[in-house]
Amino acid sequence: MKIPLIKPDLPTLEEVEGPLREILSNGKITNFGKYNTLFEEESGRYFGCHAASTSSGTMGAVLVMKALGVETGKKVIVPSFTFMASVQAILYAGAVPVFAEARDDLTLDVDDLDALLAQHHPAVAAVVPVHMYGLPVQVDAIEQVVAKHAARRGGPIRMVYDAAHAFGSALADGRKCGAFGDAEVFSLSVTKLLVSVEGGMVTSRDPDLISRLKKYRNYGIVDNYDAHFQGMNGKMSEFHAIIGLHNLRRIDQLLKTRAAKAEHYARAIRGRCRSQVLLAPPGVRHTYKDFSVLVPNEWAGERRDRVMAAMKERGVETRAYFCPPVHEQTYFRRYADRPLPRTERLARRVITLPFYTTITHDEMEYAAAALGEAERTVA
Repeated sequence: MKIPLIKPDLPTLEEVEGPLREILSNGKITNFGKYNTLFEEESGRYFGCHAASTSSGTMGAVLVMKALGVETGKKVIVPSFTFMASVQAILYAGAVPVFAEARDDLTLDVDDLDALLAQHHPAVAAVVPVHMYGLPVQVDAIEQVVAKHAARRGGPIRMVYDAAHAFGSALADGRKCGAFGDAEVFSLSVTKLLVSVEGGMVTSRDPDLISRLKKYRNYGIVDNYDAHFQGMNGKMSEFHAIIGLHNLRRIDQLLKTRAAKAEHYARAIRGRCRSQVLLAPPGVRHTYKDFSVLVPNEWAGERRDRVMAAMKERGVETRAYFCPPVHEQTYFRRYADRPLPRTERLARRVITLPFYTTITHDEMEYAAAALGEAERTVA
């Protein structure tokens, strides 16, 4: 059996043929047309706040930093266990990343955040927690720590949640990712639960922030080709909005399906394997953008890699999301001012297994069996 890492959730041609024919016939394929407007409006209603589409999640993150007034040279705290785009956006905004440790669930460590804010607080402009794989971070604990340090220094510390993986995620009390902090930034690329092929979405409770961001994504233009801000081309096309809108309208079913399949996968793995499954706590809604496991601690590094190689021989595609962590990557090492032993160990233990909404029980059983067999080759 050959099992790919992902298969994106895409509509059939018949499901989107009408809107596609419409925009191809009238030529209104970009510049905030009918479907982009609908996608933003329906996303805003879904999250209970305001929303703006962008050409990518990374573009959304860059523009949010600018729209929030993060100044050149200021520091932004971000976990190192994340996709590199989280940090690229900070650099493109002119800020300097400060790398934080991860918890055992691979989200931002609140105690380390507290220590970093105490150490760097005069220079910290923002904090960027990451909802890793779609698992929400400890929102309340993080915001309490940030509020404490902001009060001590008498000025705001901006909160920009990297929600690239988390369109549809929610805390156990039902609060959805999307309305936390100053803003949240989603990616809608093909590896995500909500796919628009390429694209991003920025959400916020602050309508003025979203209004500014909409100008930043259109070259800073306010009206009549008169730029008032330093902007870029960050627009989403109508083609992408049509795909995104279709998937938004079925998101609850996608979430339900993935949650049930993640539970099945976990049972299959626990019955065969030594690796630790990473499931959401009770009541928490997780997108399972990635379904990852942790090999035993003593297997971190070379033995983990041998497990992945053995799975490849059995036709099962895997990745090590995210290894190396950002602070160990070639370009970003210059910003690393200390080791992050927990992050480094976790990154060397992680294996991301095939997972997608349409994955079958047979495919999950096969992948779990392949993991168990691969483990036995290195035990």
